[in-house]
Amino acid sequence: MQNTFLIEAFQTPSEVADTLTPYFSSLKRDPYVDSDVRFRSYARFTLSSSGGISRLAHAPFMQSSEVNRVVGDVLREFAPMSDDMIQTPAFQHLLKSFASATGIEKEGAQVDVHQIRVTCSVNDTSAPAPEGIHQDGFRFVGIFCVQRKNIAGGFTQIFTSPVDQHPHLNTVLEPNQFIILDDARYYHHISETLSSQSGEEGIRDVFVFTA
Repeated sequence: MQNTFLIEAFQTPSEVADTLTPYFSSLKRDPYVDSDVRFRSYARFTLSSSGGISRLAHAPFMQSSEVNRVVGDVLREFAPMSDDMIQTPAFQHLLKSFASATGIEKEGAQVDVHQIRVTCSVNDTSAPAPEGIHQDGFRFVGIFCVQRKNIAGGFTQIFTSPVDQHPHLNTVLEPNQFIILDDARYYHHISETLSSQSGEEGIRDVFVFTA
């Protein structure tokens, strides 16, 4: 008998987020969102059964319109992820943790990683997931929180269908918390964020892993 992966959540050591937070301040604006509140970089990797990690050549990213109703079937050119950041033990730990939790390192699968910052103000909300309740079109999706600063909202919500009214899970991911789910089994969404401090910018920094 073999168990089926559904959802896993765990906490990483505090130095992981502390090490990676500075790399978000230089992210380029996401040109595929009609606002100045979303910033992004992207990289692709392969992982071997021996624990090796190799970065693949930079390439555009595309999702089907069946899973992304906002920018589906659009070839998106994101800025490449920082080589310096990728080489840090903290980022390597995240890649290996994702591979170990899902078992993909046994298959030499490709892992895509998106580094995303979403900002907001006290008067204007931001939508971390403008496509709404959705799947990403992969086997597994992982979300790792690096920073929450001056924000309210931003709940990580997991649903059993795209028309569910009540999430299967509704929680705030705090820094160093990592949640991984079966993308074929569940749908996910991140609720809107709003700055919790008048006159201060709200920030939510995450990595999204897909394989």
